Amino acid sequence: MRVKLVRQYLKWMETAPAVRRAEAVWPLVRAYFTVEMPEEEREAIEAAMTVLLDDRSPDVRRALAEALAIQPDAPRHLIIALVQDQPDVAIAVLGRSPLLMDAELIDAVATGTPDVQTAIARRPRVSSPVSAAICEVGGLDSVKALVGNPGAAIAQISFRRAVERWGRAEDLRRLLFARRDLPIAARQALIRILTEQIGERARDDGSMPERRVDTLIRDACDKATIALLDGAAESDLVALVEHLRVSGQLSTSLLVRGMCAGHIRFFEAALASLADMPAPKVYAILLDGREASLLALFERASLPERAFPAFVAALEVWRDLDYDARPGDRFRFSRRMLERILTRYQDFSHSDLDDLLAMLRRLAADAAREAARGYVSEVVREDAVVRLMPAAAEERMADNDDDMDLEAGSNENVYDDDADDMDADDFVPSPGDHRRAASAAA
Repeated sequence: MRVKLVRQYLKWMETAPAVRRAEAVWPLVRAYFTVEMPEEEREAIEAAMTVLLDDRSPDVRRALAEALAIQPDAPRHLIIALVQDQPDVAIAVLGRSPLLMDAELIDAVATGTPDVQTAIARRPRVSSPVSAAICEVGGLDSVKALVGNPGAAIAQISFRRAVERWGRAEDLRRLLFARRDLPIAARQALIRILTEQIGERARDDGSMPERRVDTLIRDACDKATIALLDGAAESDLVALVEHLRVSGQLSTSLLVRGMCAGHIRFFEAALASLADMPAPKVYAILLDGREASLLALFERASLPERAFPAFVAALEVWRDLDYDARPGDRFRFSRRMLERILTRYQDFSHSDLDDLLAMLRRLAADAAREAARGYVSEVVREDAVVRLMPAAAEERMADNDDDMDLEAGSNENVYDDDADDMDADDFVPSPGDHRRAASAAA
């Protein structure tokens, strides 16, 4: 019976308007996937859908593509044929069909229009090979769609290519920074691009000398790079060092800044890369602290000889200092370390033209400001905790008062008359008690 209906349907399709033909596609496809029927009837409907591939109206073919795209059991030859159709037809299948292989998607990325690339980038699941193809040849919109897709698996090398090709696009940078799986090396590359753009605008503005702009931008980039080291895994440090070395950013000033911030593991990874030595052996030399071994290591790593005293002083201070767990400790540690390094380095340097000494003085000034900011921030936060305590104390007293009244079965005041005159100030700890109060609240 349905075979006869299919024949009538095909006859009707020859003369019906395009709009009506497109509307009739969905019932045909729905019947194929939802209605129980003999194999002969199913083959007849499949043949009818195959004939629709040759319909002169793209609206009809687009309707067929949209109806089949979500079906995991769609006839494969129909899906493949629709992929080869014009872009506005193929997009529905390329963006959703689970039947397409990575090789077919990669080919579509390589040969397709920007809209096709974007549709593939928005698929519910995008494999690493397909992501690599999009990052390599896709347009900006497709790369943004890919990076913003939580279902996209993106390899480290693909992130790097995306940054290299489109890192200057601000909207893509925001999407990249929002991804938790963005490698540390890619983050640093974005930081460098951002600081370079800021430098370009400053030069165009002409409000300060170009050399001053260069110094500020380099310092800003180095400072942001060191900030990336907080909480970084060992493998991340190795990858970052390799990226910095290849890109020419693994400078003496960056290593000094990292040491001054207490990032000994970063210094270890850098020396291991530069000296081509195992990291554990490098760390043992740094920890042991024998000057002859250190100087031999620095020389093998091709560090500038005039910087040796600064690194030796930094390692000595690093072995001596530790956090003291007081407000602003992280910033104060960096400041104290810089001050001691500066003092010891000045014993070796007797020239007012020493640019490394100038950099250390500049870092010490920055560290002093950061230490003050960190101290104020932590003290303000601690005081905020303390200020919450009077209200909590009053509430507990009121609760205790009610409980005692209920237990006594009377309305007698269990406190002295003077208790009514107590206010919040009576519960504020003295300045010396701030720390104990904060600890108790925690």
